[in-house]
Amino acid sequence: MTKLTLDEKYRKLSDCINSLKSNYLLSEVLLVAGRKLNNLHPETEALIAKIYLADEIEFIEAKYKWRLKSDKFRKRYIGIDILDEILFFKQPEAADNMTESEFKKLLEGTGLPFEAFERVIADD
Repeated sequence: MTKLTLDEKYRKLSDCINSLKSNYLLSEVLLVAGRKLNNLHPETEALIAKIYLADEIEFIEAKYKWRLKSDKFRKRYIGIDILDEILFFKQPEAADNMTESEFKKLLEGTGLPFEAFERVIADD
């Protein structure tokens, strides 16, 4: 049994490939994908093959750094101290990486609206 762990961003691709699995061979799926994408990069082809051959796929939520949308705040990036209190940092390197659900949970009870923040691609 082959288990594959993927980032949540690959869910649509996985669903599409798995819907084709019962009717098409891997080579046919790769051929169609290559035509649609005007040739496949080797990494993309390998990913499609892994998804096709996997018996089970687990999706993990991506982690991001979060910051206030407003430029009027000097310290915009969000971090957490050891007591799970929210801290604001000027430098993105000091911010913590959190999933969207972790960040929403952190904001609960603070009165800070989730919509006031934006995610920034994590560097690790």
